[in-house]
Amino acid sequence: MISTHDRIQLLAEVCALPSAAKWLGNITAQDLHAWLEAELGSDAALDDFQAHGPIQSKAIAPTHILHIVSGNTPHAALQSLIRGLLLGSSNTFKIPSAGLADFSECVSALPDALNNLVRLTQSIEQHHWQQADAVIAIGSDEAVADIHQKTLPHQTFIAHGHKISMGIVYDDFKEAARLAARDVSLYNQRGCLSPHAIYVKGESDSFAELLAQEMKIFAQHHPPEPISLSEAGLVRNLRETTCFRSANDPSIRIWQSNDSLDWTVIAESSPLLKLSCLNRCVYVKPLPSSLSSSALGAEAQHLSTIAIHPFSNATANSLSDLPAHRICPLGMSQQPSLFWHHDGFAPLASLVKWTDIG
Repeated sequence: MISTHDRIQLLAEVCALPSAAKWLGNITAQDLHAWLEAELGSDAALDDFQAHGPIQSKAIAPTHILHIVSGNTPHAALQSLIRGLLLGSSNTFKIPSAGLADFSECVSALPDALNNLVRLTQSIEQHHWQQADAVIAIGSDEAVADIHQKTLPHQTFIAHGHKISMGIVYDDFKEAARLAARDVSLYNQRGCLSPHAIYVKGESDSFAELLAQEMKIFAQHHPPEPISLSEAGLVRNLRETTCFRSANDPSIRIWQSNDSLDWTVIAESSPLLKLSCLNRCVYVKPLPSSLSSSALGAEAQHLSTIAIHPFSNATANSLSDLPAHRICPLGMSQQPSLFWHHDGFAPLASLVKWTDIG
């Protein structure tokens, strides 16, 4: 079996490929060694027994992981791939029928020693369930619940269901608008790290107007991906509904791209966090004087990331009572650290079991 060190060297080469770096950022062999050490106590924990207090312990990776991924973006699938390969597990990926082009390209570029550990399928057969020691499910809450019902008691089950992200702007509106436009626009807002609302301390309408300008500039340099007829219908419906609402409520305003559906900014006074219809549609809201889960409403329980500007650890700490699993600088919402706890899970440590001596 290939050693952890050798897997890391091969994985670092894969992470450097443009199709992978586009989604994962710059990940080096040193990063992968440090990540294992942070989660398992030692980058050699998968190969040999290591001191663990008064005993010796060795991490045991799943022999086989079944990954069931959604079609939103390749990001989560690539993260799951890197985790499974770093552990040295065999990996079966159930991908959407429409495929995941960047993900499949990365898999095809894997060196043989790693490629032999990965299989792609568009349907799950009974033997896929039976051979899995761990099941990772990425998708809607309904899809994840259905998958959970099919898992067996001995299988580790890790769920990544419905999530929503948001931003908070306290000051420096011009720079914040530029950063927010990037976070909202990347990947057509299809990932769980995409902000759906920006909360503003101060003149939220002024910020919304600046954000609209920056959304326009971003779209000029980074045009959105093509959208389906049904997606286009949702954007048009949101715009029409908002225009109707604004005719009866002057606190509601809308800015939108002319002659296209490239971007939409909606300012409204309600503090409730809600999903937009995706595809670069974002709400701008006044920051409540008391920011809490009750003020944000039912969607707060699904918070993934809060991106703030200006960023400081003190400000981030003041938000730690909210049920978000990640608080980061605005502009970095879509670029989580390799070391992040995805939906609160330590992604490597959650998958391994341990054998102890002593």
